[in-house]
Amino acid sequence: MIRRLLQLTLICACLMTLCPSARADRRYFVQSYTPYLAPAGNLELETWAVAREGQGDSTNTSWQTRAEFEYAITNRVTGAAYLNFAQSGDAGAAQRFDGPSLEVIYQLAEPGRLLLDPAVYFEVRESGAELELEPKLLLGRRHDAWVAAANVIGEFEYLHNAAPGDPDLEKKLELTLGVSRELGAGLAVGIEGRYQREFAEQGSDPTAFFAGPTINLQSSKVQLAIGWHPQVSGSPSTNGSRNLADAPRSEFRMILGVGL
Repeated sequence: MIRRLLQLTLICACLMTLCPSARADRRYFVQSYTPYLAPAGNLELETWAVAREGQGDSTNTSWQTRAEFEYAITNRVTGAAYLNFAQSGDAGAAQRFDGPSLEVIYQLAEPGRLLLDPAVYFEVRESGAELELEPKLLLGRRHDAWVAAANVIGEFEYLHNAAPGDPDLEKKLELTLGVSRELGAGLAVGIEGRYQREFAEQGSDPTAFFAGPTINLQSSKVQLAIGWHPQVSGSPSTNGSRNLADAPRSEFRMILGVGL
């Protein structure tokens, strides 16, 4: 399945490089958000596909897909609404609706005024089984053709039907960092890493670190971002230096955006 997605993205890449055009809200990365937003009035449809391979005893791939409508309310504020879908890695598992999300991003200062360009992000999702809150601090820096981004992410999942004696709140911290270089107006290539840590009620807090390449391609109305990030290390280690009990062996992410 991932091989087919890669073939599709290569076809899209060839088509989009025929008519390049710069975008203020360019998706340089698939894990990290930059603080650079689209101008007021911009409306975009984005579709996400995330494949997670090799977690636990499963040799199958779990999927998360999202459909997002994003609108630039002002030059410094964007809002978005998502529809989320999930499919576990269990054999024969069906895709299920995983609830809607609402998101807002606020750019704290005009780009270039501070050493690092800052923005704040907040997302809320309700699936019926849990309420998830996700605040983020977005930091970015541009220098000529280079772009860097770092995110500090908190995840708080409030479980509605936790069993008696089990925790009803799950907490996670994530740190991301990416560096990308523009190779002309239609292509950017970079590398990105993500560290995650879950805060368990009992025992040690499981961690995992992922790193790998990212590619962005864009035309006047369409952009495509893809990234493949294998797990480099994790704790507690269950397979070499990796933690495959709590995190996947690798992640493949694809984001396709179309201006409306």
